Amino acid sequence: MRAFLLCALLSLLSFRHVLVVEKQGQVIFQKVLSDDWFAVVFVHSVERTLVEERFKVEPDGSLLLFETRYSSYGAGLPSDAEEGFAVENGKFVLKLHRRFERIVLRVSHVEGHGLLFNDGVVWFKDLADDNDALTIYVRVRPSLVLKMH
Repeated sequence: MRAFLLCALLSLLSFRHVLVVEKQGQVIFQKVLSDDWFAVVFVHSVERTLVEERFKVEPDGSLLLFETRYSSYGAGLPSDAEEGFAVENGKFVLKLHRRFERIVLRVSHVEGHGLLFNDGVVWFKDLADDNDALTIYVRVRPSLVLKMH
């Protein structure tokens, strides 16, 4: 009977991913992800073009860098990747497979540095000051799913 009740309870649980940004150990931004991906975007310091690093959130909350996209090719921009290199819709696309538990970065003084989601962008300059160190990770939170018939 206990096993049945436990299985029934677990069937009502789902897990949601919450993206968290911290500065000096303090949470400064949180967002429940409606999709399983997000991107870190920035303007390349030499080429002055937008770079998009796309991350897939794994079920355990780890981050898989699966793709980097950019529109110009030059100094400091890679041309090979472990999973392949292509040009799609005029953009260079590197296919990757690199797993991270956390992303640690510094806020750039160059405009255009932030997080891209399916519903918009959050700019790091709106969360922190130039050169602040930020830590980005995902928390996995259980939530109840109520099924209505």
